[in-house]
Amino acid sequence: MIQVLIVDDEKLEREGIKYLLAMEEGEWNIREASNGRDALQILKSEETDLLLTDIKMPHMDGLELTSKAKELNPGLQVVFFSGYSDFTFAQEAIRYGVTEYMLKPVEPESFHKTINQTKKNILKKKDKETREQKEQDFLQEYFLESYLYTGKKDILEKSEGMINLEKWKCWHCAILIESDMAFFDTAEENFSTELQKELRRVFFYLNLNNRQSLLLFQDNYCDYSLVANHIYMFLKRNYKESFYLAVSKKFEGYECLTEIMSQLEQQMEEKFYHPEKHIYSNDEAHLNMEVKEVQDSRLLQLISEDVSRKDIRQLRKHYQCLKEKYSDNTQYSAMYIKFVFSNVIQELFQEDQFSGERRIEHEIDRLYNCRNIMEILEVTEENIREYESFLERSMSESRNEVAAVKNYIYQHYAEDLSLETLAEKVYLSSGYLSFIFKKETGMNLNRYIRVFRMKKAKELLKNTNMKVAQISEKVGFANVSYFCRSFREYYGCSPESYRKGTGEDEEALSDH
Repeated sequence: MIQVLIVDDEKLEREGIKYLLAMEEGEWNIREASNGRDALQILKSEETDLLLTDIKMPHMDGLELTSKAKELNPGLQVVFFSGYSDFTFAQEAIRYGVTEYMLKPVEPESFHKTINQTKKNILKKKDKETREQKEQDFLQEYFLESYLYTGKKDILEKSEGMINLEKWKCWHCAILIESDMAFFDTAEENFSTELQKELRRVFFYLNLNNRQSLLLFQDNYCDYSLVANHIYMFLKRNYKESFYLAVSKKFEGYECLTEIMSQLEQQMEEKFYHPEKHIYSNDEAHLNMEVKEVQDSRLLQLISEDVSRKDIRQLRKHYQCLKEKYSDNTQYSAMYIKFVFSNVIQELFQEDQFSGERRIEHEIDRLYNCRNIMEILEVTEENIREYESFLERSMSESRNEVAAVKNYIYQHYAEDLSLETLAEKVYLSSGYLSFIFKKETGMNLNRYIRVFRMKKAKELLKNTNMKVAQISEKVGFANVSYFCRSFREYYGCSPESYRKGTGEDEEALSDH
């Protein structure tokens, strides 16, 4: 669609130009103005590709309008129509960057020739801008994915001059989308465009792997839980897969993106413990209230979930909230405080093996025999430390399961590998396998599988004559174009460029 603005103080002249333009091939969106001043306001507020204007008009003539229009949009195509045959006007028009200068009354053949050439110029410019934007988007995706998982400052240094990091500063919230199936490698390529239309909201889209994508939003004053719900309803309405969404806390600056990504992945673990939920929000806002305002039942629920997922870091954080609430508080009875902290100890003993190592009755008796809050805290924290030691011992025993899962991936990477499938192979729950695998390898299973497939693809490109489509299938990608995009995002160059050797410089950046 080419955006056109016709400017002439004579309505009959405007109608004539509109009629001639309607005879031309192509899609034209036409707006009108009767003088240069009104036209300038339209140019300021509306995207315009072609300006067709008279020279002599009230308020602002065509020469002044063109001068100001070119300041707003240097690439604007301009065609003058005028009854003045004086050559000085033509000279002025050329000086202002006018594409063509035509005399009135306009001859249809001359108009056709002029518009046809102008249309070619506009389409060529649009094509160039599209290619440049795609290249810029690709570079943004490449460097952003590298930075998200490593936080290395040298990645930002290498990106200098290639991308605009000012855009990264505009992001204030992130939403992670995860599918229970390999959705993103077969989803249509306009998925993000369709989602953008649905939301009527600008976001940056980054695909992470065939089951996960990340959305980064600019608006700082927005309830993103509502946005997530809107996204979920869109996905549920249009696709048969099940989806889960994690909403980040608000953030400032791109320096914290690695931390935000880590938090989103941790929030996504909630689906193993609350499968009936599909949207998981950050609990920071709740806990950032005055500690005394947080209900004991909520803190104990969070501690119970931390124990279920064996997350000692979050356990200590939520325990600290409980500790702060009661350390200097005299309004509660000693018996009630003992009851609250005995619940913490009982949650620790929900783990059967830990319960077998320590007798819960003995620990509860010790706590109820405490004489003051300091002793209560000491007994509780001793049990938390013992629980942490137990987890460390368990983790070392779990290395065999992680090794078995990695070995299975090495042998079956061409297949559709889900967390559930891999968990069944080692007789673990999906949630626990997810936890120990990330603890052991530093990355979640979806990303680990993607990284392994990318490395295999690189080996095949380098050491075989297999076609790109064959390699795509060989390393577990159902869609060739998705494989090519993923390869570019990971290595910084296309599979073809890598094979030809023109992607070696980019490869050096891909130590992520």
